Amino acid sequence: MGNRGRFGKYGEHKRIGRLRDVGIRPGFNSHRGSLKEPHGIARYNQKVSQKARITIRPAIPSDMHYVAGLSRKVFQQYGPYEDILPQWLESGFTVTFMAMLEKKPVGFVMLGMPGQRWEFQGTCELLAIAVEPARQRLGAADILLREILKTATELLVERIVLHTAAQNLPGKKLFEKHGFVPAGIKKAFYPKGQDALMMCKDLFGKGPPKEI
Repeated sequence: MGNRGRFGKYGEHKRIGRLRDVGIRPGFNSHRGSLKEPHGIARYNQKVSQKARITIRPAIPSDMHYVAGLSRKVFQQYGPYEDILPQWLESGFTVTFMAMLEKKPVGFVMLGMPGQRWEFQGTCELLAIAVEPARQRLGAADILLREILKTATELLVERIVLHTAAQNLPGKKLFEKHGFVPAGIKKAFYPKGQDALMMCKDLFGKGPPKEI
């Protein structure tokens, strides 16, 4: 995204339909219409950054209000993501983690299901990652990305793609730090017309991606 805190890819309204059309992969929340308490939440609470006291846990139903509020704060210039992202979270076809600082949320990351729209099988989309602007120097974005990449690997996802605003140099730098490489420009990608840079990461070392 264009400013600090505006990282990731946040597609069109009809993308919620595409998420519902794809099959459910083991390890993802598989319910429709509402969220359930995730299993194993205690182990995520143990993932702590000693410096920043950041913990990571799976999203729960009550987090939808926070996701909507932070999306309004950091993604508003790109479209109505305060409505879109909570819908994706509620759909059950995403893996979403919350970054917590002293038991208060400071950010989230959202990974979509593997989908048939991609040329490569086993491809997931990083739908969103956002951190509170006032909490950006605590390493929360790095912790969230590491957790979602680890989870995707455990789920045998082969490739992750994402979209970030073409002018979002801080976001591009963050993603490159975690092994994503540019794979093309999508014109007028966002609901309000901005271009997006597509980036990809192969999780099992299959070489650099070609443009999709």
